[in-house]
Amino acid sequence: MNERKVDCECHRPRDLALGEFYGDVVRTHASPQFVLSEIHHPRGRVLPTHAHQAGYFSLLVEGHYAETYDGRRHEYDPLTVWWHRPGVIHDDTVGHSGGRFFNVELTREGTDVLAEAGPARRDFHEQGTKVVWLACRLLRELRHWRPCSTLIAENLALEMAGCALHHPERPEPQPAWLDRVVQKLHDEPNRRHYTAALAREAGVHPVYLASVFRRIHRQTIGEYLRILRIRRATNLLRHADMPLAQVAVMLGFADQAHFTRIFSDVVGMTPSVFRRLWHPRQTAEP
Repeated sequence: MNERKVDCECHRPRDLALGEFYGDVVRTHASPQFVLSEIHHPRGRVLPTHAHQAGYFSLLVEGHYAETYDGRRHEYDPLTVWWHRPGVIHDDTVGHSGGRFFNVELTREGTDVLAEAGPARRDFHEQGTKVVWLACRLLRELRHWRPCSTLIAENLALEMAGCALHHPERPEPQPAWLDRVVQKLHDEPNRRHYTAALAREAGVHPVYLASVFRRIHRQTIGEYLRILRIRRATNLLRHADMPLAQVAVMLGFADQAHFTRIFSDVVGMTPSVFRRLWHPRQTAEP
């Protein structure tokens, strides 16, 4: 990120109230438990040190963004979602070309609902996970608000809040041989993989590989690979203007219909709808 092209604003730290942001609020909707806001920064800038009075999720829609909190700097690309508890002090930089964000803030009532469900996780950020797809669906709902949208948005936001709940169990350490399997899946997501072949390369029995993989990653190898392909697809749909059939072939799907079905199952909308979320003026594909 080129930080030399941003403007610096020097103010003392302050608490931003619910619905208050640096940047232009393009559209917003408030409910008893959540406030949804799409925010646009037309140019790069270093934001004043601040905190938010409400806990919130934020989805980076366009541009680049960096923030520092708890002594660590984090840099985000589009399709990243982060969660902050109320009162976390942070320093932010919006990349030189500006940026667009979608925020889901918890009201006092929403905070109480989350507290009743269990303790909240510490601050985190994720890519290619359930919380990202939920945020995309919520953003689409906000942009195309209809009479039924209130209930739809409430349910999506509650699902997002569930992603902020603390899970007390410790993740099991991943053995080195499983690291090699996972890396191979990441390196070749479009290839047709077989458990037996992966097991041979890892030096373990296929049954043992399948069992350990599911225990650690909480999904099968095929499900994990499917998510990798969908993550690649979202990047292609945001950047590349290519037919969906070509995207399907590139990522190892049987055909466009297969790709559309799997994409819809994971993301919650078709590839065409997802593409228009990032390119609203683009015409619909069949």
